[in-house]
Amino acid sequence: MQRQPRSRSRLLGFAAATAISALALSGCAVGGGNGDAALSDEDVTITFNWWGATARDERTRAAIDLFEKKYPNITVKGQSTEWGGYWDKLATTVAGGDAPDVMQFDQLYLASYAQRGALADLGELDEFLDTSDLSAEVLDQGKVKDELYGVPIGVGTVGLMVNRSIFEQYGIQLPDATTWTWDELNEVALQVTEASGGAVHGMSPFGGDMPTLTLWARQHGNDIYDKDGKVILKPEVVESYWQYALDQIESGAAPSASQLAEGNGVAIDLMDMSTGKVAMTFQPSSVLTAFQAAAPDHQLDMLPFPAAKDASEGYQYLKPSMYWSVSSKSEHPAEAALLVDFLTTDTEVAKLFSTERGMPANPDFQKAIEPDLTPTDRIVAGVVDAAREESGTPPAITPVGGGDSEKILGRYNQDVQFGKTTPKEAAEAFVAELTKAVDDAR
Repeated sequence: MQRQPRSRSRLLGFAAATAISALALSGCAVGGGNGDAALSDEDVTITFNWWGATARDERTRAAIDLFEKKYPNITVKGQSTEWGGYWDKLATTVAGGDAPDVMQFDQLYLASYAQRGALADLGELDEFLDTSDLSAEVLDQGKVKDELYGVPIGVGTVGLMVNRSIFEQYGIQLPDATTWTWDELNEVALQVTEASGGAVHGMSPFGGDMPTLTLWARQHGNDIYDKDGKVILKPEVVESYWQYALDQIESGAAPSASQLAEGNGVAIDLMDMSTGKVAMTFQPSSVLTAFQAAAPDHQLDMLPFPAAKDASEGYQYLKPSMYWSVSSKSEHPAEAALLVDFLTTDTEVAKLFSTERGMPANPDFQKAIEPDLTPTDRIVAGVVDAAREESGTPPAITPVGGGDSEKILGRYNQDVQFGKTTPKEAAEAFVAELTKAVDDAR
């Protein structure tokens, strides 16, 4: 999913609740079988939906044109929607038995839809869909109960976005990002605030997004879920996560809670990172290009995630930015799988998509686009490569009932920032609420 900038999380809760409740009403059975799928010799029309902005829409439609030229008997009707509206509409169409044949998917909802039988088991469509070029570590993140329901499109990681222009302006040197610790990050962030007289804050803290919490937990030998989808997150790990961010706010290394709240939901070009009000922020690697375009007068960079002094080995992982999935109710599953195959194996599509959906999950795609990568793309590629070298076993995908996790996390995070509760109290309440949501959905 290529994951959108952090303001996207404000939409997660409503979309997740709508999707899951509509799915429950749809009466879908677990497991979508298409073992007898076959290509038709007749003219066929399939539907294909995705979310994203104008650039993604244009590139995807160009890819559809290429597909239709190669397979002239298959017509693809494509539709693009913004993130929140996408999940609302998908939930409605799935409940009505009229889901699109091919869908762009996010890991937050993959298990919810798969386990309710809304998605086809792509392993049964392997005659038309080749996934052999994808690594097991990446491909396994599209599986639910050992069956493949989503083909990863791109991969990425969370990194620390840095405005190097600000550091140069105030003569501040960054620590060695290959070895730096959380203490060093806090120290250099405070230096920025002090050197600028408070005009610029060193850091926009984390606290309300699941990807940073996941990496923090994995550094501390923990994880959010186990392989069976049970919540195993320890409250003390969440407490330390929020305490670190709160310390940055209270020291002045980060903006006040009210200033941070003012930035919620604004467009990228109005975010503090784009306007030069903060020097660093945690973001998915895939959005560096968008931020650099929004801040052309600043030199932005992406550095690896800092590590705890005793960080567990293999805490890093490459997260699929998003997936291609096929409806279990598709009347043309073979043609739908053929479209997914084309989107994930055709080198012309690779050049069209480039890094817009994250660094390509297919290594051959990475080679195809390498000559045309922009300097910013190359920064992203470097961060992804560094994460790949440090990667361990990827975390379990979000289970049924966990789709609201980021909404819940964000709510408690804001309470901590405004002093309405302590990190300890919020951590215990968050873990309890998430556990109940997942357990109730079993």
